[in-house]
Amino acid sequence: MLPCRDCYLEDQLIGQEARIRGFISTMRTTRSVVFLTVRDRLDTVQAIIVKNKKFNEDLFSLKTLCPECYVECVGKVKGVNPLVFSCTKQNIEIELSSLQVLGPVIEQLPFSLKDASATEEERKENESICAVAYNIRLDNRFLDLRMPQTQAIVRIMDGVMSLFREYLRRQKFIEIKTTKIIQSGSEGGSNLFSIDYFDRKAFLAQSPQLYKQMAIIGGLKRVFEIGHVYRAEQSNINRYLSEFTGLDIEMELEGTYVDVIKFIHAIFVFIFDSLKGEYSRELDIIRKYRSFEDIKYGKDPLVVSHKECVDILKKKGQNISYNEDFNREQEKMLGSEIKEMHGTDIFVIIGYPASERAFYTYVDEDGSTRSYDFILRGEEILSGAQRITSYEKLKAAILRKGIPVESLNNYLEPFKFGAPPHAGCGIGFERLLKSYFGFDDIRYFSLFPRDPNRIYP
Repeated sequence: MLPCRDCYLEDQLIGQEARIRGFISTMRTTRSVVFLTVRDRLDTVQAIIVKNKKFNEDLFSLKTLCPECYVECVGKVKGVNPLVFSCTKQNIEIELSSLQVLGPVIEQLPFSLKDASATEEERKENESICAVAYNIRLDNRFLDLRMPQTQAIVRIMDGVMSLFREYLRRQKFIEIKTTKIIQSGSEGGSNLFSIDYFDRKAFLAQSPQLYKQMAIIGGLKRVFEIGHVYRAEQSNINRYLSEFTGLDIEMELEGTYVDVIKFIHAIFVFIFDSLKGEYSRELDIIRKYRSFEDIKYGKDPLVVSHKECVDILKKKGQNISYNEDFNREQEKMLGSEIKEMHGTDIFVIIGYPASERAFYTYVDEDGSTRSYDFILRGEEILSGAQRITSYEKLKAAILRKGIPVESLNNYLEPFKFGAPPHAGCGIGFERLLKSYFGFDDIRYFSLFPRDPNRIYP
């Protein structure tokens, strides 16, 4: 049996027999030829069936052939001139000797993939192309995933996770997987999903905070996790997900927390540089459907204090004090102002007031915290800090926040037994990608998004 090949057939196969599998994207029939576009992931190739004297309709399954059925094609690879501009493989077609429908379509498609996958240029040239609502695409995600722009986004998602993992492994980090079923919230917050856990109530983790710190106290020195995070926030704006992917880091401090900021920034530089090089095709495909600007960033982090940011906002007429965090509008304003001043889309805010940080954040004598948020295109993508490691100071910080100490006993206990100085961060994976592309809807970057209005499919 011939090996099954991708639709992007190599030129050296011209003149040879080949076997491919894919979805029928389009089909057109003339008196003498059937033209098919076969799609496999990001690639398409033209397949033709010549209706000659030896033609047998049953051999080619024409009675069950329709758009989006899954087929196996066998035939001779031929060079073509003129080029087939409607396919990604333009200088080749395959003249079929047999075609078998492996996966028939037995109902009308819930939406037109041709309409949904029209590029911005095609929509400008043809105003009759129907827009397909994104909720309809999400309801039928299995079909949406077949479209090139969605395929490209999924590949970018895979690439970012792979690059994140690659960089940290090079730096001798250990990947961990923490439990998502917890007794109480490590953040001391109320936005928790509760579940029945045998004869008692449990919760879904808002963060792996306790467990990644326990890993450091356990002597693992440098750990990271790529895992699900759950937040029961009643928000209908497409900036939050109820279930999202966290890219978490925790590491022993060998210097100061500023060294951790530099380390984290280096991760982003590595990811952004690698995307431009290794995933240029995927970026070009996405850009055909939704235009976006390349992000601007430097090799070293631009660090701005919370006070400096407040001063910038005050000059822009914002009513804000030095003891407040920034809202969405203010983050966007800071992103715009910082880019105009320094020419970068990404920067770091340090020194948030203790009142606006989690209880475990290290606080200096002057009241400022050793905390940091990374802002990309005017949106927070990462929050982190050096942690308190003294049991007594940590207990006092919990009390100052008005959190019952007994609810965090399992968090406190490890700090009685020698905790190394450490710091870390949590990156919102989907938020990172949303900001990278400058899209307005975070759901583009979740394979099966969950928000207050969606628990299907």
